[in-house]
Amino acid sequence: MVRVVRRVVTDAEDEFPNSRRRYPSWNDADEYAPPVPRRRAGGWVVALAMLAAVGLLGWAVYKRYMALHTGAVSEAATVAVDGRLTAFLEGGDQALTEGNLEVAQGDFDRASALSEKDPRVLIGEARVAVAKAEVPWLRLYLLQPTATDAIRVTKAELADHVSVARRYADEATAAKPADARALRAKIDALRMAGQTDAARDAASKLGDPPLPPETSYTLAALELTRAEPAWPGVIERLRSSAAAEGAVGRARAALVYALAKSGDAADAKAELAKLDGMARPYALSPDLHAFLTRDVSSATAPAASDSSGPPPAIVTPAAPAQLGRAGASPARAAPIAGDGARGSAHTPVQAAVEAVRARDFERARQIYAGILARDPTDSEALTGLGDVARMQGDAGGAMSAYRRAIGSNPSYLPAHLGLADTEWNSGARDAAARDYAGIIDRFPEGTYPGYVRQRAGAAP
Repeated sequence: MVRVVRRVVTDAEDEFPNSRRRYPSWNDADEYAPPVPRRRAGGWVVALAMLAAVGLLGWAVYKRYMALHTGAVSEAATVAVDGRLTAFLEGGDQALTEGNLEVAQGDFDRASALSEKDPRVLIGEARVAVAKAEVPWLRLYLLQPTATDAIRVTKAELADHVSVARRYADEATAAKPADARALRAKIDALRMAGQTDAARDAASKLGDPPLPPETSYTLAALELTRAEPAWPGVIERLRSSAAAEGAVGRARAALVYALAKSGDAADAKAELAKLDGMARPYALSPDLHAFLTRDVSSATAPAASDSSGPPPAIVTPAAPAQLGRAGASPARAAPIAGDGARGSAHTPVQAAVEAVRARDFERARQIYAGILARDPTDSEALTGLGDVARMQGDAGGAMSAYRRAIGSNPSYLPAHLGLADTEWNSGARDAAARDYAGIIDRFPEGTYPGYVRQRAGAAP
């Protein structure tokens, strides 16, 4: 077979001599071996490209998955934070409505920790600071000009609260300029800082009537800084605000002052009785009781405020010998029969009264304790101790002191009122109603506040 092939090839080469270089010569011993194919580099390139494409596709899928997963986790965390923030804000608003400024402060502070620059948080902080500043601001109108120590302490307290209110109000109005609450806070802070012209300029942005009750208070309080306030308009606005403010108390306290200054002492006492009837005693109740015992109808109006500081105190006649307190009647602030010498401005009792006005409760307690060291049965000093304990939130200590005073002098009305008021405000309404009924039986009508008869009706 090989020979046949060789002959065919030889014949072909003879016929086509140029083809010899295409075919190698074979010997008889040669055998056919197929050619070895060469490895092609293009296959590796294709494989690597496919691997790269698969890798890129996997990375894209992984990246997309992680983005979705991270977004879901982030969204869940945001929802949780927003829920807590809303709860704190709502809690702060509720506490403000109830007049519990410390609880409101705590809620808004916790909200601030979650979202410090949130306009709602800034507005809440500003509202609390303004409500705290209102107390020393109005107290300056109620103090006598001769109470220099009390005025100095009150002005320092006011300056501290106003500085905080100004900062939060400025930040709130910058973050949310159109918010009425932020604007009111800024106006109130300017007014209490003595910058009444700037406050009136800002008040022009509050809008047209009818105005909400909160705005009515802001405008009424701003009017009080004038040398001669328009009392009918002030009183109308304060009534509207007091009816809607809940247990806040600031509008009703200002209403008591405005009514007294306008000459309506009877209505002022009625509004003060409503203030005393709130579940949470208002901080200015003692000052208002003391103010109403003076001849406010002949008192001079306060001078208009300027940029130098808060409004000056009201110019009023001499102070009474004793300080009224939350729930006490005007009779509480008058010296008791036979104790005329105790009404002197240089007596220990008057020093204790001034200490209470300055919120120096420890000094007042020490003065009353000194009086009792000389006479353990002094009903006035015992009642004073009860007043101090009550202002500090120690209901048990207050009731104990009032009972000791009643045991020493069963005819001492302030001790009876103090005991009944403390029981009523601490929730012991049945016991308080019985004690109010005892006051009606023991003392003539007109010597005790009108709310005594109303609360006595709750006796079982």
